[in-house]
Amino acid sequence: MRLLKLVEWKLKGFYPYVPFLGNSLETQQELMGMTDWLPAEVPGCVQNDLWKAGWIDDPYKDMNSLKCEWVENRWWMYRTRFSISVAADERILLIFKGIDYKAHFYFNGHFLATHEGMFEPVELAIGSDLCQKDNELTVLFEHAPDEMGQIGYTSETHTQKSRFNYKWDFSTRLVPIGLWDDVYVKVIKSAYWGEVQLTTSYVEQTGNIRWHGALKGQASASIHPSEEWSAIAEVVHNGESLGKWKAFLQQSGSFEIDMDVPNISLWYPNGLGEQPLYQVKVGLYHDGELIDEWMGKTGFRYLEWIPNEEAPADAFPYSVFVNSSPMYIKGMNLTPLDMMYGAVTNERYEDIVLKLKKANVNLVRVWGGGIIEKDIFYELCDEHGILIWQEFIQSSSGIDNIPSQKPGFMKMLERAAYSAITRKRNHISLACWSGGNELRDEHGIPSTVKDKNIALLQSMVQQLDPHRYFLPTSASGPNEFLSLDHPGKNYDVHGPWKYAGPVEQYRLYNGSDSLLHSEFGVDGLASYASILRFLNKAELKVQTMQENDVWRHHGEWWCTKDREDEMFGDINDLQEFVVASQWTQAEGLRYALEANRRRKYRNSGSIVWQFNEPYPNVSCTSVIDYYHQPKMAYYWVRKAFANQHLSLKYDQLIIDPNTPFYPELYFHNSLEEGELNWTIECISPQGEMFHIQQGSHSICSNSSTKLETLNWNVSTMSEGIVIVRLSGFFIGESYKSNDFYNLESNTYLFSTKQNHYFSDWLRAPSADLSWSHVRKSGHDAIEVYEVVNTGPIPALYIVAAYMDGGTEKILFSEQNYSVLFAGERLQFEVERHSWGNDAVDPSSIYFKTIHSAGR
Repeated sequence: MRLLKLVEWKLKGFYPYVPFLGNSLETQQELMGMTDWLPAEVPGCVQNDLWKAGWIDDPYKDMNSLKCEWVENRWWMYRTRFSISVAADERILLIFKGIDYKAHFYFNGHFLATHEGMFEPVELAIGSDLCQKDNELTVLFEHAPDEMGQIGYTSETHTQKSRFNYKWDFSTRLVPIGLWDDVYVKVIKSAYWGEVQLTTSYVEQTGNIRWHGALKGQASASIHPSEEWSAIAEVVHNGESLGKWKAFLQQSGSFEIDMDVPNISLWYPNGLGEQPLYQVKVGLYHDGELIDEWMGKTGFRYLEWIPNEEAPADAFPYSVFVNSSPMYIKGMNLTPLDMMYGAVTNERYEDIVLKLKKANVNLVRVWGGGIIEKDIFYELCDEHGILIWQEFIQSSSGIDNIPSQKPGFMKMLERAAYSAITRKRNHISLACWSGGNELRDEHGIPSTVKDKNIALLQSMVQQLDPHRYFLPTSASGPNEFLSLDHPGKNYDVHGPWKYAGPVEQYRLYNGSDSLLHSEFGVDGLASYASILRFLNKAELKVQTMQENDVWRHHGEWWCTKDREDEMFGDINDLQEFVVASQWTQAEGLRYALEANRRRKYRNSGSIVWQFNEPYPNVSCTSVIDYYHQPKMAYYWVRKAFANQHLSLKYDQLIIDPNTPFYPELYFHNSLEEGELNWTIECISPQGEMFHIQQGSHSICSNSSTKLETLNWNVSTMSEGIVIVRLSGFFIGESYKSNDFYNLESNTYLFSTKQNHYFSDWLRAPSADLSWSHVRKSGHDAIEVYEVVNTGPIPALYIVAAYMDGGTEKILFSEQNYSVLFAGERLQFEVERHSWGNDAVDPSSIYFKTIHSAGR
């Protein structure tokens, strides 16, 4: 049993069908490719290799992607050579984990097979008679198929290829071709492990792991009675073997092993506990000789979906119940990480999952317009406690949204779904399957299992992964989009994706009766440093998408200029524009999340659209940009998702001095019961404290509690900006009598102005800050600084920054966008290294308030 990963590849381009002919009929000469052989990176895609070779310009900069669209219309040949010893009784198995999209395979000049489809691995067995000392493997890709982008007819979908690449609101058109996942050569004998199913259960402290494995290969079809086929399984936890179990081949040609494991530790979603994983190793033995081995990891947890409190009888169960307790969903929607998803590294996946974890996210929806992600993503979610809502690759198209029922498509969908289910079902993080994104019938009603496309997927989940929940589509209706005009029908809803304004945003979310809000968002600009990376200097000025072709190319749906002009006055400085746009996005998203959380568990959770973006946009609904730079919204979402959090309910951001103002104070608790002490402070931008209020309450576990209706004398407030900060500490039942937990403060801005409400803040003087390096954290890449507000005015909002080649960049710190009043201090844990960037010298790190951008 030997395994070789093939990483040394070359690439050559052709006009369509030319490689099939080979030599010209007229001249008898070999027909040359349109390129010579170029270095190729596998996994990856043709576009990435052409970019590195200088054939195309950076497709992420300006409008260069338009100049790359010819690539998808050519044929491309990958070639590699390798040496591997093969005995007479052995064969080699070629394993292609990701083919994109239609390919022909050749080995040492022999045609092997043709395959079409992205989401199922290709395995090709080759006898020793075809193997040589030096072997040549060739994969010829046809041009990419024509498929629907975001706008089109879902009923006409005919491929199982990721659709977002054909143009979506957060991406351009860039359609990859190539080997998008790993390629291996495996030396096998008469049989090897095929499909594996791993399930766990527990009673009190004893866990059970049930492992089912089927054989593949020549021997799997005809086992002689005299042969002994056995499997030996071992469970390892924290480096310690917990036992070994042996089983013999069943008549069905498979093995089933039950392993009881004592004194187990339960796996919990992020924020609710730890994520202990147990490694399972199973060896396949033929007459006592080890001929193959399977390895995987699992955990012990009980998860089911239960009805919401006070839910209508016909509603799906939308609440997650984990290990005997309900879990409020703090979710994000994930798009593919890159247009060229094959080139995404493991390090980049890790950065994304860690940012999800640090944002207090406990569930991520892998959206149906994208891809079935690589194995590394699911492994990282297992490790860090991120539950996965996995959609099959189907999505709405605007003109019609009816799931395709074309016979050819249905066969491809079945194959892709079979592969996805059997490969991903063993992950403890997998929480549910969904038929796809925003699928509807001919009347515009969200699809149900009455649709034969959805019925097929449901039956496959029931057969292949019977313990997992299945939803027909998201949103599952009856209303697809959140509507206050149709109350009582907002079960699982989507939208809106725009900030509705300083009054309407709050009316909408205060009035929502959604059971689950599985997609909604607010748009905001990327960081200024990120914009510098993909726009040329001529475009670095405040624009609208209507005025500027390049800006429109990078986010045409998400222009916020009119919104920010209303909120902040006419903005002509790009750095000010970024700050204003990101603040409004953060404010809008935070309020939506807090409003939904105030209705826990009548509302079972929020899943924000969207966490990331696969293409650099000037503006988008993502909370981190393409370069993984968190926007202000990321940090405010992180606070809104915290296990313990104070929030304020209000009707609008604009305070009328002649109208009573009665905001309501809430406490959100995901943990144990205890005693809460809270403080509200109202202060002017000049540092004048004109209201302070305190209180204490007993708090139930896993609850959302209204604490107080506040009666503020608005006439005493300052003219212009009003700063309101919520803070407190919590003493839990399990804490020692003298210990308490300080809550992260939560700060709101209101305005008494009747227009350009927040212009005074945006253009206010910067606060005076000083800082000192306290220590290096236990993590080598984290530095701890103490920041002090040394001046008289509040510091809104503080970030850690450094200069990189003349460009100011913000470093990641969970304390970013904190607020310090005069004389206050706070320790910032700053990550001086991030994906795609070198480590920053600690002495070059400084702290600033964001509204001082450009000054």
